Amino acid sequence: MAQCITGAEKQYRSTATRLGFSLLIFYGLFQIYSVIMTALVPLLTDELSKTAGTVLYEILYGVLYAVAFVVPVLFYYLISKKEWHMPLDAQLILPRETPLYIFAGIALVRAAGYLNAMLLEVFDYSVFTQEVIFDTQASTNYELVLMFFTLAIVPGFVEELLFRGLILKNLLPYGRTTAVFASALLFGIMHQNPGQFLYATVAGLVFGYVYVHTNSLWCCVLMHVCNNFLSVLLTGIGERLPESNATFLVLAIDLVIFALGIAGAIYLILHAKRDPDAVLYEGAFERELTPDVEYAEIPVPLSRRIRLFFSVPMIIYFALCAAQMILLLVLSLLF
Repeated sequence: MAQCITGAEKQYRSTATRLGFSLLIFYGLFQIYSVIMTALVPLLTDELSKTAGTVLYEILYGVLYAVAFVVPVLFYYLISKKEWHMPLDAQLILPRETPLYIFAGIALVRAAGYLNAMLLEVFDYSVFTQEVIFDTQASTNYELVLMFFTLAIVPGFVEELLFRGLILKNLLPYGRTTAVFASALLFGIMHQNPGQFLYATVAGLVFGYVYVHTNSLWCCVLMHVCNNFLSVLLTGIGERLPESNATFLVLAIDLVIFALGIAGAIYLILHAKRDPDAVLYEGAFERELTPDVEYAEIPVPLSRRIRLFFSVPMIIYFALCAAQMILLLVLSLLF
């Protein structure tokens, strides 16, 4: 006998369905983007000088990458109309303790990165990603500057716009836990790479947790940009210094990040307990928030939330991303 669906469950299923269609739009655009950028490599290198070709490639890379993330947000708006929460705050409002959130968050993400790297070494997947997928080469100084734009600034903004600004924010009325975990899972599988899934999912959990405790998407954007900026910086260090020196310097930077992150997290926890009224401007790390007036709690049982979340378009999106991840795993075994 089919279970009767309540009004709240219908609303939740409708939200999950619209999010699923938006993610399918994203998936399609991302595949087109990948094909275009692959096709542009020989064209730019043959027709232009190395410097001009690289600069134009990186600019197009950043612009088309942003388009793949922004268009699904606009699509969701068109199919939602009244059932729509603005993904980005018009005012640049940051909690006063944003630097502490950034250090604490990046420390957690870096720790997940080390765990992820150890797992890759165990399964010999790191060799495949370096030699087959990424084929990394030493970058010049101007290429490194361009990488800060294409790998830090652009992704930090557009990825947060889609996964925290759109997905998490529109799932918040049904529960913070559901919103944070669902957006993090979608963020992890979005990378379509088994070698990045754990790292990206943990990063999504951190960014989502910070968002619901600061009520500021800009704080997540800044944290995301700083995290990617640090990754690009450490890559540049590894390319430019002898291996022993680079290893020492990277380890020293990470130790400083971990120390500042732990200190920042401790301060935020203690500060939140002393000042329970601070939410927007001072943050509310590790304590229950007063319900935001923008959201009314819509009661849907957890088991039903999980089941109804996997609408048909959402299942298709997961299947497509999972298929690509399995393909990469098979290739890693062959190589």
